[in-house]
Amino acid sequence: QAFKALKNKYMVSDRRLELAYMTAVNQMPLLKQIDSDTVSLYVSIPFCPSRCSYCSFVSHSIESARKLIPDYIRFLCCEIEILGKIIRDLNLKIDTVYFGGGTPTSVEASQLDIIMKTLSENIDVSKVREYNVEAGRADTITIDKLKVIKENGATRISVNPQTLNDEVLKIIGRRHTAEDTINAFYSARSLGFDNINMDLIAGLPGESEKEFRHSVDCAAELRPENITVHTLALKKGSVLKERGMDKSDREKSVAAMVDYARNRLCSEGYKPYYLYRQKYMSENLENVGYCLDGKQGLYNIDIMEETTSILACGSNAISKRVFSSQNRIERFANPKDIPTYIDKIERLVDGKENLFL
Repeated sequence: QAFKALKNKYMVSDRRLELAYMTAVNQMPLLKQIDSDTVSLYVSIPFCPSRCSYCSFVSHSIESARKLIPDYIRFLCCEIEILGKIIRDLNLKIDTVYFGGGTPTSVEASQLDIIMKTLSENIDVSKVREYNVEAGRADTITIDKLKVIKENGATRISVNPQTLNDEVLKIIGRRHTAEDTINAFYSARSLGFDNINMDLIAGLPGESEKEFRHSVDCAAELRPENITVHTLALKKGSVLKERGMDKSDREKSVAAMVDYARNRLCSEGYKPYYLYRQKYMSENLENVGYCLDGKQGLYNIDIMEETTSILACGSNAISKRVFSSQNRIERFANPKDIPTYIDKIERLVDGKENLFL
């Protein structure tokens, strides 16, 4: 009945129906395991070494924000400490932890260590199902940072190439090579990380279908536990949107790229486990996360399916409470601007506490 309604009323193609069904099958067992008393914890580190041309996230380049970083980390740790008390007072249990940004590994290893130690000293993360850190760009990943992440209890990291073609990396503003990404991946493996995600983007400027296939093939050969295939979205605020993207790039067959990724990854034993769509996506497509058996990204499912409440700390971090019985969600957002975040830290903590009372 669902297939019939989606096909006849919404004109969903058979191939997309199959994708939606496979995704549901792979995430439903995990959705059934979610405890209504648990919350996820999000920690924002909103810095990047440079801004990628496709990105619309609010992040600050390390060079321009270097003076802000020490104060930001101090106040972020303060917020984590106070949230720890709220979690204890309200008897909340943490299900998953996610460090995002920006690129969390943009800060120094010692700074990342301070944040992660503050977290473990104030919040019980010993029983979380997943502890993820977005290591992200290869030009920020070092052995010392990977050791800090590992020693502080993270169980999943992302090493995100977006493309494994050097010329395309230059076009989108990345300051590293494909080889740097591969070396970062092997460094993580050598330290014992056994749950690694890699992101790819279909439709990047300057990348042909053949070159995108090369990226998919390289990622599949590395065999990370998760591979997320994004479709380029020309978002407001991104450099690509502001400058206008070349017409030939916009007309190339992104659908063929996405189909190739799905066929290749499924043939290698990967299964779709979450998907979502955004505005302005190339050819009206979607983003799909693929995983090997038992390696679904739990936080990804939680946030996209709106199943779990989230306590979020840091600049531009959005907390939300899911009222399942009432079928509604309430949100509380921290300021995007770092000086404003620092100035209003006490009011922000009070807002989150009231949200979860």
